[in-house]
Amino acid sequence: MDNRAAPRFPTRVEADCRSCERAWDSQLVNVSTTGCMIACPDQPLPNGALLRLRIRGLTAIDGEIVWQHRNHAGIRFRAPLHAAVIEHLASRERGWEAGAPASLAATEGKVGSLAGQLVRRTCASREDQEPKRAAAG
Repeated sequence: MDNRAAPRFPTRVEADCRSCERAWDSQLVNVSTTGCMIACPDQPLPNGALLRLRIRGLTAIDGEIVWQHRNHAGIRFRAPLHAAVIEHLASRERGWEAGAPASLAATEGKVGSLAGQLVRRTCASREDQEPKRAAAG
């Protein structure tokens, strides 16, 4: 059973990370209002270490490393992200870098929660891609 504080959504957003006097380019693998999973460097970082994420178009996000496994780390944000930030990151996932809709609610109708809208978008995106992959193969 998953005991997360907030639902997480897959993403592939690039981020610059800094922790323990080290800096590296990374990618957010998934994100929620309370944390994320990132790809991390080969050398482990200490659990509990503070980390700063810089994502283009957003202010810096401070967090704490709460777990590591192989080349991934779980980050708990020091302050929860606003739902609009999650919408922004979801729009990047969909490739809407320029001309993104004002909100996901505007593209999905105003029914349902943000979480429900993001899940529907993610599932719809994957369904749209499946036939193309099968036809190409």
